[in-house]
Amino acid sequence: MTLSPLKKFMLAALAWLPLCFFIWWWASNLFVMLPVFLAGKVLTWGWPEVITSVSRGLDVAGKPTMDVLTSILVTQPGPDGRSMSGFMEPSVYPLIYGYSLPLYLGLCLATPQDEERRWGHVVIGCLVIWLAQAFGLVADALKTIVMGSGPQATAAAQAAGISVELVALCYQFGYLILPTVVPAALWLGLNRPFIEALTGRRFGEPPGDNAGRSAAP
Repeated sequence: MTLSPLKKFMLAALAWLPLCFFIWWWASNLFVMLPVFLAGKVLTWGWPEVITSVSRGLDVAGKPTMDVLTSILVTQPGPDGRSMSGFMEPSVYPLIYGYSLPLYLGLCLATPQDEERRWGHVVIGCLVIWLAQAFGLVADALKTIVMGSGPQATAAAQAAGISVELVALCYQFGYLILPTVVPAALWLGLNRPFIEALTGRRFGEPPGDNAGRSAAP
């Protein structure tokens, strides 16, 4: 029994995707280095009066975090009932915004093409996805400061010129849209010849054109 090119691609993708996700999870500390670095540069450069430093860390389960140290002094009740003051230091989880990377890599490895072109697509995809991941991290950090840390943090962020509405919009875009759309759009854009071969028609061509030409005398 001969499998169609589409079925071969689907089987290859099903085989590669679990492996890519496992490697991404296992080496997650390496895969988040560049996005956290870029996000930290944007945060400390864009809002230096609020954000003093950004670093990578680990939570109690060993998952990577992006730790944001701010200059915002907050007061909270302590375990003994006394008030405790300290600088707010929220943490963001980079993996939430990075699952599109193993998805894209699995699609690249499943696509039949020469190795030079394949690894070129991998490099392009990684750079674009890491930029999108950094965008999500910046938006998440600002959202946590502006909307999730009490009135003192909100007032300090607004005094620094951080718009609550814009932060909310960027957060939704970085959390809901980019991780799902970017890998699919990248793969579709970089593999047009393969997709056209699978579907039997060119991009932008109406579905009935092929049938109409083949029926024409």
